[in-house]
Amino acid sequence: MAVVQQGTGAVTERLVERAGAALEGRTSRRGLLARAALVGSALSIGPLRYLLQPTTAWSIIRPGNCSHGLCTDGYTAFCCEINHGSNTCPPHTYTAGWWKCTAYRGKGLCSKENVRYYVDCNRKPGQHFPGGCHCAGNDCGKRRVDCNHFRYGQCNTQVSGTTEVACRVITCQHPASISSFNCNRTLKIDNAVCGHEAGCLKKPAVQQLPGGGGV
Repeated sequence: MAVVQQGTGAVTERLVERAGAALEGRTSRRGLLARAALVGSALSIGPLRYLLQPTTAWSIIRPGNCSHGLCTDGYTAFCCEINHGSNTCPPHTYTAGWWKCTAYRGKGLCSKENVRYYVDCNRKPGQHFPGGCHCAGNDCGKRRVDCNHFRYGQCNTQVSGTTEVACRVITCQHPASISSFNCNRTLKIDNAVCGHEAGCLKKPAVQQLPGGGGV
């Protein structure tokens, strides 16, 4: 635990007591060991921010705090990892672009087609994405969420500007053929992502179908 130097042990003790009380309310359904690890991480990374500002321990743990793991590889998490298992764009996002994996050899979604289309769900301009930039599941072993300021730009071209990619959707169907995506056929390819997987994309996962992703 990081110690806040305030001149007396009493001040530090009061801060720690406050952290423990706040943690109980924030993570009441988690076990004692999980709660202890959580507050320990938050205190070691940002003690003053966690103890003195109205925030949560989860919001302290960001990609920049990870020294290793998938959260440091520069790619964005899959939407099903943060959207209750659903392979769809979450609220506050829209489809902003797509690219193709031309040689998928995995056993998950699109194994029959041997190709995958990755669709970026970017934060809607003027809206806030819950949690901001962080690791999916607040776990350095998972890729980042709402961090990468980037846009391929083949979808919803009427929306100007570039925002952060919140997460990625997988489809085995060409994005331009899904009317709700509102994408054109300008081809972008990145086979470096063909090996990216997530448990929620393994069978019987379903591909993103019409019904969401526009603005």
